[in-house]
Amino acid sequence: MTDKSTAGAHGHALTRSRGTLLIGGILSLVVGLLAMTFPLLFSMVVAQLLGVFLLIGGLISLYMAIVGKHAAHRVLDGLSGVVRIGGGILMLFCMASSLMIITLIFAVYLVVEGILLCTAAVQMRAHSGWIWTLVSGVASFVLGAMVYVRWPSDSAELLGVFFGINMLFNSSALFALAFSAPKSSPAA
Repeated sequence: MTDKSTAGAHGHALTRSRGTLLIGGILSLVVGLLAMTFPLLFSMVVAQLLGVFLLIGGLISLYMAIVGKHAAHRVLDGLSGVVRIGGGILMLFCMASSLMIITLIFAVYLVVEGILLCTAAVQMRAHSGWIWTLVSGVASFVLGAMVYVRWPSDSAELLGVFFGINMLFNSSALFALAFSAPKSSPAA
């Protein structure tokens, strides 16, 4: 097997995914622009949603501890439920602290995503759109480092702004992959 057969396999897979890549690019673009336009609102909504999800997850775990069939799991489910409920309540009522913690986690996420995207780009070198995946990976890594450097002082708006920027780079990579995918042949 040569690099040409690998490139053909990647090209065929991208051709089949063209519509999905375009939809993903459009959604990433819209979400990115919204996050950059309303960064504080976006940051607060993310923190509140995570708080609500923790609270709901905690209530489910607590319910499972009370009515669950496995007695051995009841203590762990109960403890897990109490911790999740407590975390959810803290996230909902201590917004400033929640935003600082989420922003720090987001910085780590961006750095890891950047490394993974750069690795994926190198593996996709045979495809003509690979460079945009590499650019997106480098941008994610740099944005993560920038968020970390500015943390915790600007946590409230940083989350929205840098998430929006990351989504714009992500959308450009998805568009580049979609538009550079080989056209499907009529016989295929």
